[in-house]
Amino acid sequence: MAVSGKVVHFDTNRGFGFLAPAEGGDDVFLHVNDVGIDENLLRPGAEVEFDVEDTDRGSKALNVKVTKEAPEGESPAAERAQRREDTRGRFGDRNERHDRRDDRRRDDRGPRRGRGGGRLSNEITELLLEAAPDLTARQILAVRAGILDLAAQRGWSE
Repeated sequence: MAVSGKVVHFDTNRGFGFLAPAEGGDDVFLHVNDVGIDENLLRPGAEVEFDVEDTDRGSKALNVKVTKEAPEGESPAAERAQRREDTRGRFGDRNERHDRRDDRRRDDRGPRRGRGGGRLSNEITELLLEAAPDLTARQILAVRAGILDLAAQRGWSE
């Protein structure tokens, strides 16, 4: 069954990226080996249709088709920087946060949040990709899940 969505990020040098389903939920991993189209069309914001395969590592996109090219604009890095600037301060300033260390074990933190997180999840992914381009998809997902758990525990997000 085809799913509609948009390209969140695709790194042509590293050969992978993420797609955001239009109906929401977790981003879907995309690998260059599963793309039968010009990779340069996979710019952030491009509308796509794709099939989803559940794997032991998470969801993976297959049979990707671009239905509407991304609007012309600045480079993807400049677009990410602008989105970060636009949302700066939405989750509280550093000065407002408590610097107390939480020594509780992970098991004591309460129920773990889902791997989604919507817009915050996407922003974290983009920041990680820009700040540390050598991270693997597994590392990105693990760091993002930890940040989302911490944000939920501290009440920084919904």
